[in-house]
Amino acid sequence: MTRVQSTNAAAHGQGVRLSLIVGFLLLVCAAVAAIVVAVTSADAERWATHSLEVRRLQAVTFSALQDAETAQRGYLLTGDHAYLEPYEQANARLPGLKRQMHALVADNSAQRQRLVDLEQAIDIKMAELDRTVAQARAGQADAAIARLKTNAGKAMMDRVRVLSQRFEDAEANLLIQRQAAVASQRSLLIGVIVLALAAAALLAFAVARETRDHAHVLTGHNRALENEIAQRERAEAQLRQAQKMEALGQLTGGVAHDFNNMLAIIVGNLDMLIRRLSGQEKLLSLAENALSGANRAAALTKGLLAFSRQQPLDPKPTDVNKCVSDMSELLRRSLGEHIAVETVLAGGLWRAFVDSPQLESAILNLAVNARDAMAEARPGGAKNGGRLTIETSNAFLDRAYADTHAEVEPGQFVLVAITDTGGGMPPEVMERAFDPFFTTKRLGEGTGLGLSQVHGFLKQSRGHIKLYSELGVGTTVKLYLPRDTLGVTVEEPAAPRQIVASGDAFTVLIAEDDPGVRGFAVSAARELGYKVIEADGATVALERLGQHPEIDLLLTDVVMPGSNGRQLVDAALTLRPDLKVIYMTGYTRNAIVHNGTLDAGTRLLTKPFTLEQLDRELRDALAGQ
Repeated sequence: MTRVQSTNAAAHGQGVRLSLIVGFLLLVCAAVAAIVVAVTSADAERWATHSLEVRRLQAVTFSALQDAETAQRGYLLTGDHAYLEPYEQANARLPGLKRQMHALVADNSAQRQRLVDLEQAIDIKMAELDRTVAQARAGQADAAIARLKTNAGKAMMDRVRVLSQRFEDAEANLLIQRQAAVASQRSLLIGVIVLALAAAALLAFAVARETRDHAHVLTGHNRALENEIAQRERAEAQLRQAQKMEALGQLTGGVAHDFNNMLAIIVGNLDMLIRRLSGQEKLLSLAENALSGANRAAALTKGLLAFSRQQPLDPKPTDVNKCVSDMSELLRRSLGEHIAVETVLAGGLWRAFVDSPQLESAILNLAVNARDAMAEARPGGAKNGGRLTIETSNAFLDRAYADTHAEVEPGQFVLVAITDTGGGMPPEVMERAFDPFFTTKRLGEGTGLGLSQVHGFLKQSRGHIKLYSELGVGTTVKLYLPRDTLGVTVEEPAAPRQIVASGDAFTVLIAEDDPGVRGFAVSAARELGYKVIEADGATVALERLGQHPEIDLLLTDVVMPGSNGRQLVDAALTLRPDLKVIYMTGYTRNAIVHNGTLDAGTRLLTKPFTLEQLDRELRDALAGQ
């Protein structure tokens, strides 16, 4: 028996030693492989950086040429030599930039040929600029300007722009390939590191079996691993939820864009029709019913955009206490006398940086939901009482809280807590509370977009929303609004004006690719008394702008095939810096909205819109308000 035990012990010892040797060899192999992969990854990253530098130099070169052209035009038009400074700088910089570009693309024959073509076009353009500047300096400004008006220079610049874009596209493709190589190398490096960790774990396990005294350490490691797995499962669940919401957001955003274009035609034309049906009560009633349905569809589309975080927000420093106070009376009337509305407003409350109308809409949405929940909690839905409490306070979300809640950044917030005395929500309902079109109400009593719309607004505003609910007690919804740190004073909005024909003093250029929307916008603007010139895209709009110097204002769609509204405006303002601009859109796609916020100084008319809204925007833009 002793001999058998000895033999088993010896075999066990040999097995442990063999495990140690194998584990050590694996660790050495993994370390060598990691070094090789790290070197390869560094080389791939160097090539990716090389492509980025090529693209940067190409952009600088094109920008220098544009500056030279702008300087030439300014000098020819004014005769002021101060305008020639960018032109002279471009003349000085371009040779060096060309040399650098040649050095960078020396390894790529296709890019070298594209660069040669581009440089030839740039040289031709610069020669044209030199010729006209020389003529102006020699006192032949009229001849130079006449040459400028032939549009030969524009054709040369267009040629440069095409070749530059071709060069840029090729380098962008190279960058994508090189970045993919970097990602592949990094993935391989991670795999090697994982292998190294596995080898190290094998060594640790063998040592642990060899030394029984370390058993309690292994137990602690196992517990830590279990905790990590649990945390990872929670993180993966949050990631899956975020991916689901993102996918739904992209879908609803695309649908909202097309739907808003159709609604713009329906709502706009119904609005104009109603104005012409005075005294025809039967027809007027039919048109008003149709407009009411279209407006409900527009509200639904607005809810979809809010959920998908693609509504254009205009955040400003907001006194939340004043906002809640102003809404309290509206809520009392809207919710009914059987609901007691109480407000608990904190002293010294910070100002929030949010879109105030959207915040009011969110509070109203939550209040209506609370009213319905309190009615459902009563037998048969009887309206026999309930309490809605709205509280405000300053709040701070720390790093520990942010680590356990996706998309939450730690920091200071203004808290609005809305509490009802309804029946509360079970866990399975709370899990789906923010899903679009999910509702526990009966058919026809709600769209299921209320909470998802509030959720989208808070996330787009870089805030946070948290639900607390207990069955039989009630529900609290906490809105964490980002604190305003700018301290800018916001002026009160002006009172709305009545529609009055503007006469023919102003000319409006309307750029819209959708024929139906364009037809309505043109008809509406003409009814308001404006002279109207229309264009079905950016290219035609720029042509019209050049042909009609009397144009005072550009009304353009944001999303158009080819050049979008932002690109059209940039080009138009280059020709006419004094031009007034209004965008119209049903979905922005980040052309004029970044990080969920309208670009500074941007005027936006959201589709669908009425004659009154168009009139207000046109007047305000022309008045410079």
